[in-house]
Formats: sequence, C-alpha cells, structure tokens
Amino acid sequence: MVGVLKALSLALRKPVDVASLIAFRIGFGLLMVAASVRFVAKGFLHDEYDVPRHFFHYWGFEWVRPWPFPGMYVHYALMTLTAMSVALGYRYRASVILFGLLFTYAHFIDKTNYLNHYYLVTCVSLVMAFLPLDHERVKHARIASVPSWCLWIVRFQVGCVYFFGGVAKLKSDWICHAQPLTIWLSANSDFPGIGRWFHEKWFAYAFSWAGAAFDLTIVGWLLWSRSRSFAYVALVAFHVVTGRLFQLGMFPWIMSGLAIIFFDPSWPRALLERLRFLSPSRPSPLSETDSKPLPCWGLGLALAYIVVQLLTPLRHWLYPGDVLWTEQGFRFAWNVMLIEKNGALEMSVTDPATHASSLIDLGAYLTPYQVKMASTQPDMILELAHIVAKDYARRGLGRVEVHVDAQVALNGRRSKSFIAPTLDLAAVQESLGPKSWLLPGPLEAPEF
Repeated sequence: MVGVLKALSLALRKPVDVASLIAFRIGFGLLMVAASVRFVAKGFLHDEYDVPRHFFHYWGFEWVRPWPFPGMYVHYALMTLTAMSVALGYRYRASVILFGLLFTYAHFIDKTNYLNHYYLVTCVSLVMAFLPLDHERVKHARIASVPSWCLWIVRFQVGCVYFFGGVAKLKSDWICHAQPLTIWLSANSDFPGIGRWFHEKWFAYAFSWAGAAFDLTIVGWLLWSRSRSFAYVALVAFHVVTGRLFQLGMFPWIMSGLAIIFFDPSWPRALLERLRFLSPSRPSPLSETDSKPLPCWGLGLALAYIVVQLLTPLRHWLYPGDVLWTEQGFRFAWNVMLIEKNGALEMSVTDPATHASSLIDLGAYLTPYQVKMASTQPDMILELAHIVAKDYARRGLGRVEVHVDAQVALNGRRSKSFIAPTLDLAAVQESLGPKSWLLPGPLEAPEF
C-alpha cells in the first residue's frame, strides 16, 4: 500500500502546463461575475430574499438567513468583486475562498431555489482554493507548470456532473417511458427546425437515450485528443439546445465554459502563439519548491474529497422507495432534468382539545413559487407544517395539529396521495433518516 501511494504521489506531481488552468480560472471568474450581475438585474435578489416571509432551510443550516435590507445587495456586490478578482488572479486564494463562502451562504438561505449548478460552483470554488493559480505567482516566479493533480482534480469535479447525470438517467422513467422529456418536448413544438417532431413519441425516446449516452460518454470523448474538438462542439450544441428548450438559466453557459479544462493543458499558450500574442516557447519546468512530492496529508485530503464526491450521488440507495418520489438523496447528486412533478397542497390546523379544524392560507406564509415547490417536496411540506405550528403558538393560540392533503403527479402519471391526511406533521421531526411517514409512490407506468 505504501508503494502504491508513493507511486500515485509521484504521478500526481508530474508537471503539466498551467495555461489551461489559468484559462479556467479566468473563465470561471468571468462567468461568476456575469451570473451575479444577471441575478440582480433580473430582480431575482429582490424576489428570493426580500419578498419571502419564511425560508426553507437545509438540515443543519437553519442559522443561514438573508441579511437585513440592503445587506443582500452588499453581499452580491462583494460576490461580484471577488469573482472579478478571481478572474484577474488578484489575491487569488483569498478571493476564491471569500467568493465561495459568499456564494454558498447566499444559496443556502432557501432550498426552494436549489439548482445543480449552484452546488457545482460551491464545489469548484472549494477545489480552486487549493490550486496555485494566482497571477503574481505565475508572472513573477515565471512558473509555467503545476503538478498534474491540479489539473486532474478540476477535471474530476467537472466530469462528475456529466457522469452522475448520466447514471441518474438510467431509470425506467427516462429509459423505458421517455419521461419527463415526452411532456417537455410536447410543450415546445414551436422550436425552430426540429419542433415538428416533438409530439412524436419516437423522438422523445431518441432524445432521452441520446441524452443519457451523451452524459455517460462525453468526458471520455473530451479526454481523447482525436475526438476532443468534435466532442466540444457537440457539448456546446447540446447545452445551447437544452438551454433554449428548458430555460436552464446559466447552467448551459457554465458547463460549456468549464469544459475547456478537458483540452490539452497547453491550448491557451498555443492559441496565443498562433495569434502572435506570445513568442513560441516551452513551459518552464517546476522549481525544486514546487516539485516536492505531494505530502501524505494532501494526498489523503484529495482522496477523501474524491470519495465524498463519488458516494454523495449514490446515497439515495440508503433510503427506501423511488428517489423521484421521496426526493431523499436527490439534491447534491447531479440529478438533472429527471422530474416533472405537479402538486396540489392543502394544509389545515386542528385544535386537539375541540377538534375544530380550519384551512391555512398558504399565501400568508409563502410566495407563489415557494408554494409550487413545496407542494411536491416532503421535507419542505414538513418544514412548512412546523412554521405554521410555531406561528400559532407565537400568537398565543396554543398547540395545534397540522394536517395536509397533498396530491402529487409524477412524470405524466395520475395524481396520488403523498402524505396521509390523518398524520400530524407538527409532531414529526425532521432528520436525515428515512421518511417513513410518506405514502408509497405510484407503481403504474406514465399515462402521457
């Protein structure tokens, strides 16, 4: 084992050109500047932090809350500045750490707004904090190479999105029933050129199978030098089409930008030489300081991170039931475009002493978007029940029972009861354990 670890350490310190990582740093920083500015310009900051009265918290992160006005505007201004500092390489390590903390804090405020690329940005920021990519170090020390682990850890992180996104699609709804693409394509038949086929079931199957094959194999095609250019063109085309069809926000652009890490490490240098911005040269070798073997603690830390990234998307196997129904282990697992869920939620409170019941106006607690998202996600329904129960107690109305009538339709199936109406959700405590209080999911095939 010691010999294997030593050989691995030697391989991971083999020098590679730093040019592609510098380009990655610049691209990542600029994408984050664009994302931050876009978020404010489109009014999302106001809608997601100023308007809601209550927020849905991640387990263990109940303390994360928005700053009082105008705190979140200052927060996003700092995010933009630190992202620009990352792009410029100015005080790089401090900038990328601060950006990662600011970004993660902002998007841990309300899980209503969870998106896979938010999680990706947090992961990439964490990885980049350990990379020697600051501008001054590269410029003044004339370091043109870095240990190969710097390149491969970034490739691994970006590759996880595609690979586990493909693994997640190997479910019967996607493979055997072409759902939810059948629903989504039918709603976009006005798409230029190919929209006339979107009502055809065979096209939905072709799109589903092609999507799974793309996710499972694209990293391999990008790593193979002979297919790399064609694969990248296909990747950009794939993200442009899916972004246009499914309104995926910044996700297509972030993935298209970050995928440049799979190109040859020297590609930016070669491009600049071809454009005559640089004279032809070879990367300098690592200095003695930089070529020291990766320490055991560093190798252990990297391996631990890799193991966490490999196991986290698979944790849903620890829970009973269909993950698309229960959504336990669904977040932070690169589950992209797998669910079309529609829900109808009614909540009532009952006085245990008199058994008198009354319906709750969900709009008094949540925004319309929060109501929509909560109606199909069990942990959010449970948290809402506790919000209501605490509100009644705060107003001096005593302890109440909270019951729901939740009807959920999954991927073209008929609606089905999600939670037993007789269950008092105010007495159920949230945990990481199985949600045994959920009713079983549908067994029949989709009707659509």
